[in-house]
Amino acid sequence: MQQQEVGRLVVPVSMLEAIDEFIDWRAIKMRGAGKNCDRELRSLCLFLRNPEVRVITFTDIMDYLKGLLEVKALHPNSLMNRAISIRKFFEYTRKRGLTTLDEELIPVPRQQYTIPRVADDDNYKKLINSIPGKKKDYRTVRNLAILALMWDTGARSGEICSLDVADIDINNKRALIRTEKNRGSRPFREIFWTEETNKSVSNWLKAREKFIDKPYFKDCEAMFISIAGTKPFTRITPHGISNMLSAYCTRAGIPYINAHSMRHHKAHDIAEKTGSAIDVMNILGHVSIKSSTRYVQMRDSQLEKRARMIMAR
Repeated sequence: MQQQEVGRLVVPVSMLEAIDEFIDWRAIKMRGAGKNCDRELRSLCLFLRNPEVRVITFTDIMDYLKGLLEVKALHPNSLMNRAISIRKFFEYTRKRGLTTLDEELIPVPRQQYTIPRVADDDNYKKLINSIPGKKKDYRTVRNLAILALMWDTGARSGEICSLDVADIDINNKRALIRTEKNRGSRPFREIFWTEETNKSVSNWLKAREKFIDKPYFKDCEAMFISIAGTKPFTRITPHGISNMLSAYCTRAGIPYINAHSMRHHKAHDIAEKTGSAIDVMNILGHVSIKSSTRYVQMRDSQLEKRARMIMAR
């Protein structure tokens, strides 16, 4: 192992030890962020068999990245995120005073921009209509409320999962939500919904009351909880929402609609009605106008309709 002098003692520093230290530091610096970074670095550590930090070479990193491309057939954007995580780790070890490779040598692919998947009204209606037992099953009542909130507000699935009952204002059809990405300058924002969605949210709140006094109810503050699975009666996760959407889309016989495609739909809806990227930024909680402009890119019939409307004016 690499040896670092501490006074007169010599302390070995393996890659795994350095990763643990880096993740702890990053968790404080980024306020809890870094799960993906942690997973990627441990995968690299396993690939290299936990060597000393000082003996890791540029060739080792290139072999790992090329292997990801060849074996996993990763999209360049996925490889970009992994390369950035590795760069940040070696930047940290260098600043920490350890002998390490130059992080600038690690190649980071350029981000490739693709036309985003945008949910449409017809498929959303098919999705909702395919859901059976709308009034009897607790999971169905919960899922209808989740779907309606994501569709009306464009909130991320992680933001919906983070909602507490205390955040919900049924009378005014609004909630204070913890912004998932823009945690620095805007850690919270308000979301608003329609009367129809309010009925779905109210129905779930009434159904949820049946679990409150149960000894197995582990998160009394959570707005949305898991009712089945390996961790019942705990706060629902984005993975749980994703599985729910996948099952419903298959049942409805429509292309997969995820939470982000609903978010894109909301952005397009705002842009079509107001023509303002500023409105998109404020309602969806973006950190900058640059993010909002990506969401409002129009194409096909939507672009033609907008262009001809402007020409007609």
